[in-house]
This record gives sequence, C-alpha cells and structure tokens, in this order.
Amino acid sequence: MNISQALKQKSRIIRDIQRESSRLYKWNIYTVGSTVPYEAKETYQIWLNLKEELILLKSKIHRANQGIQEMIFRLSERKDTVESLKALSCIEGEKITESYSNISVEVSSISLLERDKIIKDLENEIDEIQNEIELYNHKTQI
Repeated sequence: MNISQALKQKSRIIRDIQRESSRLYKWNIYTVGSTVPYEAKETYQIWLNLKEELILLKSKIHRANQGIQEMIFRLSERKDTVESLKALSCIEGEKITESYSNISVEVSSISLLERDKIIKDLENEIDEIQNEIELYNHKTQI
C-alpha cells in the first residue's frame, strides 16, 4: 500500500470510528424488553479495535512521511499565511470619525494589489508543494 492509499484508508477508519461511536452512544441505554439493533459492548469493542487500527496506520504513515516532513510543514504554514493575509485590511483613503469632526487619511503599507499578488504567489507555491507531496505519496510504499 502506498501513502496515498493509506491516507484514504485512514479516512475510512475515522469514518467507521465515528459511526461506531454514534451507535454506542445511541444504543447503550434502552428500555427493558425492547429490541436494539446494536449491542453496546460489541459496538464498544469494534470501536476500540478501529482505534487501534488507526494508531498503527497513522504510525506507518508518519514513518513513511519522514522524507517529506519539511514539505508538509511548509504546506501547512503557507496555507495559514494565505488565510491570514486574506483577513489583512488594505483599505486606504479618507476616514471620517464618528463625530465628523476629524478626517484622516489612511494608507496601508501593503496595498490591496500587493496583498493579492502575494496570495496568488503563495497559492501557486501551495499547488507545487501539493503536487510534490502527491507524487511522493503515490510512489512511497508503507
């Protein structure tokens, strides 16, 4: 199995854990004499087994990712930077105070056009990093 397949498997296991958890919480309490579709103790054991499977798979993925860990961190930080820059105010111009007694002119150190170019450049870098990671994930076996 390559890393890409392992990541898909990880998502499936997480989904299954959530499903079993929901069943456990929903069917642990029931009315005497009623029929329940899921037995809580059995569901709990399935839940624990899935969690153990997830731990082992995450460990394998982590070991296999050692060769690109810096790239993964870089990708995360670039994405965070883009989100932060999108929230950066670049509004310039006259600003009238609430009392209308003062008018000030505001300027931004980084203009809207500069900010947008920086974001575009970072998004291009993110795409390149993601392509490199995807290639690594497809060729690296765990």
